[in-house]
Amino acid sequence: MMLGLTNVLGGTGCTLEPQDVPAEKAELVEDPLVYADPRVGSGGFGFANGSAFPGAAAPFGLAKVGPDTRGPYDTINFLHYSGYWAGDDQVRAFSHLHLHGTGATDYGVLGVMPIDAFEASRFTAPGYESHFDKATETASPGYYAVTLDRGSIRSELTATRHAAHHRHGYPTGTKEGHVVFDLDHHLSGGEVTEAEFTLEPEAQRIRGKLHHVGGMSGGFGGYDVFFDARTRAPWKAAEVWSNGDAPAEGTTGSGTKVGFALSFDLGADAAVELKIGLSFVSLENATKNLEAEIPDWDFDGTRAKTAAAWRDLLGRMKLWGGTETERRIFYSALYRAFLMPTASSDVDGSYIYGGEQRTAEGFSFLTDQSLWDTYRTVTPFYSLVAPEAARDTVRSLHAMAEISGFFPKWPIATGEAGTMIGASADVVLADSYIKGVTDFDAEGAYAIARRAAVDPVDPPGGRGGRGNVVPYMEYGYVPASIGRSASHTLEYAHDDLALGLFAKALGKADDAAMFTERANNHRNLFDPVTGFIRAKDEAGHFVEDPYNPYSISDHYAEANGWHSLWAQHDIPGIAELLGGQAPFVEKLQRFLDETVADLEERPIEDNFASAAPRNAYWHGNEPDIHAAYGFAQVGRADLTQKYVRWVANAHYTDKPSGLAGNDDGGTLSCWYLFTAAGFYPIPGTDRYILGTPFFPRLEIAVKGGTIVVEAPAVSAQNIYVQAVTWNGVALDKPEILHGDLAQGGTLHFEMGPAPGPFGVTTP
Repeated sequence: MMLGLTNVLGGTGCTLEPQDVPAEKAELVEDPLVYADPRVGSGGFGFANGSAFPGAAAPFGLAKVGPDTRGPYDTINFLHYSGYWAGDDQVRAFSHLHLHGTGATDYGVLGVMPIDAFEASRFTAPGYESHFDKATETASPGYYAVTLDRGSIRSELTATRHAAHHRHGYPTGTKEGHVVFDLDHHLSGGEVTEAEFTLEPEAQRIRGKLHHVGGMSGGFGGYDVFFDARTRAPWKAAEVWSNGDAPAEGTTGSGTKVGFALSFDLGADAAVELKIGLSFVSLENATKNLEAEIPDWDFDGTRAKTAAAWRDLLGRMKLWGGTETERRIFYSALYRAFLMPTASSDVDGSYIYGGEQRTAEGFSFLTDQSLWDTYRTVTPFYSLVAPEAARDTVRSLHAMAEISGFFPKWPIATGEAGTMIGASADVVLADSYIKGVTDFDAEGAYAIARRAAVDPVDPPGGRGGRGNVVPYMEYGYVPASIGRSASHTLEYAHDDLALGLFAKALGKADDAAMFTERANNHRNLFDPVTGFIRAKDEAGHFVEDPYNPYSISDHYAEANGWHSLWAQHDIPGIAELLGGQAPFVEKLQRFLDETVADLEERPIEDNFASAAPRNAYWHGNEPDIHAAYGFAQVGRADLTQKYVRWVANAHYTDKPSGLAGNDDGGTLSCWYLFTAAGFYPIPGTDRYILGTPFFPRLEIAVKGGTIVVEAPAVSAQNIYVQAVTWNGVALDKPEILHGDLAQGGTLHFEMGPAPGPFGVTTP
């Protein structure tokens, strides 16, 4: 079914209002924090669950303190990867570590919950959790607050990079306040295998640690969390418990099911305040982190300091014009771009990875890297807008590889989860280096990546994401006897292209040629009869007969044949395999139009529809999110302009359901940011494909200056690009290089209501 896009553009998702205002007269967003809402993307159902973390965090913060909730679906995993789901109405506890936007569960530990009274039946979640009214929630970068129905307690949270500050306010006249620390608290699928603590009443201090094995960290045996907590006022009573024993007076606890409750006489402010420092390294480092980052009892000051850090980051992209909705979508996405990865190195630089303690010198050690997802958009975004984050990323990955002998696929906490496929770190290294992020041992990093990709004998530490590269080298593809073989081949081919460009930048011409040739290996799986990339066996025969390109089979990773056809690093090659521009365009339009029709009939907001993946274009997962930019690469930039605007309108809103799927550490958010800016990266290369900008003026602070994106006539109707100039010089194709953008300059778009000649060619 083919639908005209004119109606769809204003359909599912945000409503665009006319913006026919000259760029110089459009209103500047003075404070981006006004528009950044951490709750956007914290809802959605099933495969359309954004899994956004709504609590308080500093940029890249280890301390992500926020509510773990339950509701109509209890605490089921697929809605609670971040501990919170927007449809819930019960706060189980406020815990201190969380993932953002992932499709797997981990963290959600060190639970703290204020209560109105304590008794022996209230030392587990069913006894201390509380209902809450969604209307009482407030969230902004670095701050979260909610009113708990039980006791009418107003809980406020703020955070620094390694520490959290709680302020739990009771109704005026309340005499006593109580707080439960549940060291056994965890998300569904996790387990706290042991914990211990010591209360120090005279110092108003609690120190302890716990060991958690989560859904992902279980891949390496879990991790330790050390904490140093302080109370602003002395407690008047304490009850402790462990190993299934009932609460009793005491000052220590250890074992399993460990926790304690503190009771306070409330002063005139009727509040209980806590400060908690965290570390993966040691108890001493938790203390150092707390004392360095929250030295005083100044909740509002800490909140303001963290807000200032967010304002600085979000201020790197300045908007003029746009509707209120568009501004909220944009700045909420920009906020989410910096929630993960996680800076786990302590204030003295100490970190632990793979069982080894090291010191990060001149960088922050970043864990929680969802590389199979983030290499596609987050990595290029950092390379352009936050090169210091790109530097920290590659230095951290290289440190991990030095320790373990291979680059990880999904490092979390203090180890490698081993989740997903491919050698995505290769793309991250290449993308960063060729875009000017050279402040790392590029030769050393390249050598490790090359060994994993080329050596016929496994390196001592293993190959990491290149685990299937030997048959890949033998056959020119990963054979079907290996699970997800077609996707492995596609990922390796993209990884090879990136390594080839990395090698070229390092002056290794022979390696560059070898990897560049291997980057075409995915073509060996193209079936000219069906027109799809399919799995082959060792004899070179296609498997699956009959073949169904809509089937999400074991031969693909979270994808089907339709999702996997559009190899991002080789769009011209795919077009050639399909027979040229016309059949490529026809097939890609069919792919997108089927989802246009599907969303009209089964919108994202329909829980039943979102309980399964989309068979055609699926923006809620990564393999095909770049697809609409394929048109521009084969001479139909007008169709890229039409469809990327549809994708944004249909899949992004400023509501809790405002993402089409897991944000995966900011991946979908950065898709939106690039698309709204009018250009989109081919990761691992220095190329960007031009699309269509969303705002009359956008300024992006980059290393060499400022990129000014001007589109004074852009509006809900004027989505088509008529002409583009870079610093006054007309561009003849819909592409621009990083070396140009990184120096700053003006990218000017002439817009109109109908397709223009820019980027449109006939065969």
